[in-house]
Amino acid sequence: MSTSKALLHGDGLLRALTETALEVQRARFLTELVTAAGQGLEKMGFELAVISMDEAGYWIRYLTPKPHLLALKAQVVPGDRQELGPEGEFRLVTADEEPVLLTSLHDALRAYHHLNGHEPVEALVQQVPNTCAVAPLHVRRSHWGALVLMHDELKEEDLAIIRLFALQLGSAIEVSEGFEQLERRRAELDLVHELAISGPRADSRALCRRALETVCRTSDSDAGMLHRFDVDSGDYVLVGDAFGYQGRLVDEYRRFRIDPENPLARSPLAVAAKDLPYGADLVRGEGLLHMAVVPLAIEGKPVGLLSLARTRDVPYGDHDIRSAEILGVQMASQLERARLYDEANRLYGDLKTSYDALARTQQELVRHERLAALGELAAVMAHEVRNPLGVIFNSLTTLKRLLRPTGDSEMLLNMVGEEADRLNRIVGDLLDFVRPYELVKKPMAVEPIIASAVDAAAQSTLHSSVRVLTEFPRELPAFPLDAHLLKQALVNLIVNAAQAMPRGGTVTVRATVEPVAGVPWLTVRVQDEGVGLTPRAAEKMFQPFFTTKATGTGLGLAVVKRIVDAHLGEVTARANPNGEGTTFTVRFPPTTETRSGALTPPRPSPAFRNG
Repeated sequence: MSTSKALLHGDGLLRALTETALEVQRARFLTELVTAAGQGLEKMGFELAVISMDEAGYWIRYLTPKPHLLALKAQVVPGDRQELGPEGEFRLVTADEEPVLLTSLHDALRAYHHLNGHEPVEALVQQVPNTCAVAPLHVRRSHWGALVLMHDELKEEDLAIIRLFALQLGSAIEVSEGFEQLERRRAELDLVHELAISGPRADSRALCRRALETVCRTSDSDAGMLHRFDVDSGDYVLVGDAFGYQGRLVDEYRRFRIDPENPLARSPLAVAAKDLPYGADLVRGEGLLHMAVVPLAIEGKPVGLLSLARTRDVPYGDHDIRSAEILGVQMASQLERARLYDEANRLYGDLKTSYDALARTQQELVRHERLAALGELAAVMAHEVRNPLGVIFNSLTTLKRLLRPTGDSEMLLNMVGEEADRLNRIVGDLLDFVRPYELVKKPMAVEPIIASAVDAAAQSTLHSSVRVLTEFPRELPAFPLDAHLLKQALVNLIVNAAQAMPRGGTVTVRATVEPVAGVPWLTVRVQDEGVGLTPRAAEKMFQPFFTTKATGTGLGLAVVKRIVDAHLGEVTARANPNGEGTTFTVRFPPTTETRSGALTPPRPSPAFRNG
């Protein structure tokens, strides 16, 4: 037997219901509204249910949370929603215009349980009030559902007051649903606006995450996943994380494929989880009761798939699917824009790579043409200049033997000899620069090559005030090198360092192995204590014929550059940290490959050779 609180009647009931109606009208959302109504009516002593209906079934929006009511409900309605059977059971909720008073609720409950194939627990039935009032709720002049008030002291004269409350409750529900619809439209418009103004560089993953959250909120979904269509593989690939869900389905459908003829790939599908064309058991096992799958396409081409799910027993309606389609198209546009932007970037990168390669090839071609012209010039100089130089040297030797000059005569003859010798060296340097070399790389010990280069430099132009030190931190492994050309490059660097110190100083040659991108490269540094490095010199020092010395040819460092390039290495120069002197750094990779044509200029043209 029910032990409800004593019920007010007449004006007392009217005042109490009016106060509850005022509380209800303050609620903005439907869930808040029915909760406020339920709690207000429970304070008056009622046990109650707020039920909505549609063509497919009814939905228990609110039920007094008492154990006997919850237990009776669980026997026939495991969730919050119950489908109507062929006979349209649960006739307590009807489309009658006026409230009705039932004085035998216990018999109605027993009949309803029997109709659904259950035997009610009599002890639970006896705890329910035997009298109830069923007041229809109308929203926008349509039957929305019913308010079921249960209390043993309900009387026929209370129905008029209950009818007024039901009318107020229906109006409040209409306002609340209208407000919720406006909120959904606002959220949809905000999302459409955000997607529309987002640039191609926007974070598509974060943007789609917010879009998915909005779609789930506006469609009243508990979970959602967004997949993009990968054109190359034909697979649907999960974008970011699922919303509101982190179960087995995420791993199962992180990447999957759908047959183009499958209905899921062509049109939206809203279905109970148990009726899914595939994966029904897995979906239901994850606690999802209803699914909506919306394919996303632009101009008939698939770009993605939007999947929504509800854990409540509430099917998706046409308006839910339409809302998901509208927002889904915007999300599809964002995904397609991001894909096109990435594709454009890739194509731009490929084009830039090709352009850079073409520019390098063109520069190499220009350099080869210059070397060819220089080779032709060098051939002429060797022929036209060295023959007169030979005559000059022979004449000087003969004059010195015959005249035995002294004083100014001897000084003038020596001066002529020195200038002739300098001219001869210029021709020699030029021939060295344009001479065709055949690079032969094989594993060589580095220390002997450096020592030989130091000796050769000392015998050529180094004066007594310049000393050369070598440093080898540890035993160096053999490296694939052309020993002859490496020696020539080091001699040029050491001589250049010595010439940068007219007052003398120390040239230090260090060799070590240093990693470059995880690969060990041979690194040789030549450091001097000279005048330092100007910005102009740093920019042009490896160009042929550029020199800062009064008697220099500007070819020594250009030869070094050619030799290092041929080894696929690199050479750089920077001023020392203390501001005194310069350090040249040469690096060689551990590869036997060479740069084709780096040391061999094109052959002279036939027209010039004939000249």
